Amino acid sequence: MEKNQSLKIGLAFSGGGFRAAAFSLGVLTYLDRIKILDKSLLESVVAISTVSGGTIAGTRYAVGIKNGEGLHKIYQSLYSFMAKVDLVSLSLDRLVSNDCWSNNRVRSMINAFADIYDQHLFDHAKFGILCTEDNPIHLRHISFNSTEFATAHQFRFQWSEKILHPAENEPERGIIGNKYYQLPLSVASVIRMGDILAASSCFPGGFEPINFPDDFILSNSDELSALKQESSYPVGLMDGGIVDNQGIEPILLANTRMLRNHDTGLDLIIVSDVTSPYMEKYKVSIQKKSNWWRELSLKQIFLINFFLLLLSGFGLSWSIIHQDIFLAIFSTVVAVLSVLINLMGRFLKSVPKRFHVPDLFVKPLARLMKLKVLVYENLLFNRVNSLLKLAGDVFLKHVRKLNYSMIYENESWKNRSIMNAIYELRKDEEGYTKKLKEGKISAELAPSGKIQEAAGRAAGMGTTLWFTKDELEKENMLNTIIACGQFTMCWNLLEFIGKVKKDSTNASPVIPDLLACEQKILKDWESFQFDPHWMVDHYNVSLNLKKSG
Repeated sequence: MEKNQSLKIGLAFSGGGFRAAAFSLGVLTYLDRIKILDKSLLESVVAISTVSGGTIAGTRYAVGIKNGEGLHKIYQSLYSFMAKVDLVSLSLDRLVSNDCWSNNRVRSMINAFADIYDQHLFDHAKFGILCTEDNPIHLRHISFNSTEFATAHQFRFQWSEKILHPAENEPERGIIGNKYYQLPLSVASVIRMGDILAASSCFPGGFEPINFPDDFILSNSDELSALKQESSYPVGLMDGGIVDNQGIEPILLANTRMLRNHDTGLDLIIVSDVTSPYMEKYKVSIQKKSNWWRELSLKQIFLINFFLLLLSGFGLSWSIIHQDIFLAIFSTVVAVLSVLINLMGRFLKSVPKRFHVPDLFVKPLARLMKLKVLVYENLLFNRVNSLLKLAGDVFLKHVRKLNYSMIYENESWKNRSIMNAIYELRKDEEGYTKKLKEGKISAELAPSGKIQEAAGRAAGMGTTLWFTKDELEKENMLNTIIACGQFTMCWNLLEFIGKVKKDSTNASPVIPDLLACEQKILKDWESFQFDPHWMVDHYNVSLNLKKSG
């Protein structure tokens, strides 16, 4: 055991857009409030791993403390960014501008977002600011995570303390990228933090991939030129949540590196998660009440369209001869619509060839011309709905379970982990209600109606990269989500303390230092019970920001 060993925490921030960023900001502020001996729980965080929306808070915090900024200044920067910067509008302006779209850099929405991040959140900071021994910070292991679209592996922008005895050809501070795409430090250090955030939060459907290195604004170097010559580049990067939306694996890898360095490893892992384990049942599209046009088959539609085209031709001829302007306009509109329908039919007919579907399958498709529109409607909606369900729920929920199993199915992490989830304290939430009934938590941890209401509203916000005017001003959503991060973190610390007091099996030898903070945390919980927003209001008043309504 280390001499004078102090608590070492690994902190992971999940994806989830601005909801994740605001919740993570709440977690940071509450961890900073609780002091153990001569430092706060936040200063006890030695490893941080972030994904997507969580990377907004994680990157700005890491860069801020490296620059010597206090948490209040970092909080103010993040709060103002989420409340005042119109990210979508500014990015669209950037997209249509002719600046910064030279060479091979694709004119894309994700690249426009990267430029706005760079300007408005990071003040042009680069990853290299974190890759130095100057001005040491408490974060000894940092990983901002994305997914590369070549081998489907995590792509990590990471920096760690030196490995004492690295293997042959092993980077002494861990791999930047992954084993298939390893970035030299000289290249990684000039990557804009805005590009890293864009890669980590580039969620499918909302964005196209950001390509490394072509879409990244980098200084020229011999190593960069050599990278560009490799046939495997460019490589597309997308949201880190595709393979690990909780950012758990990099925390476990950091723990492994610590153990290799004869350290005692992490005493506690906190996973701050704004995603839900629940999934609504899939709803089959019900055949709608038939309108006359839904009863038509495609063959009938194209036949009617043919006759409309002929009639519009006669109408145009008649209008020209008799100088009937109204008939000319009407016939022209009908003709244009008929031509468009015809072109659409031709395009649909060509689709199988575009996807190289064998003729053996194409020929029988002609029978589909006999199907009615209402049948096509159901065929289309059921497929679209099931694909959206697969991508947005089934796949992510399954990956979520697999990632959490790395902790909860490993006995070595018993009494060494906390899941801090945004939905935990909602009204009638199964987790805490069951624990209350079974006596696993004390009655004083039953959340008040005010906390339940705040947690429900925070968890109910969509995964977006903006707050609407109503969400900010009428619904007070930003403050509510930050507050939810604070009171949920407070609650989970109390639950963890109560659990360890009953059974300390495998708990770290330094956990008693945390247990000694129970009364302080309990007092905060009592304040949250009465006013869930008291802490966020205190921050906002001190920084002249918006107080809760």
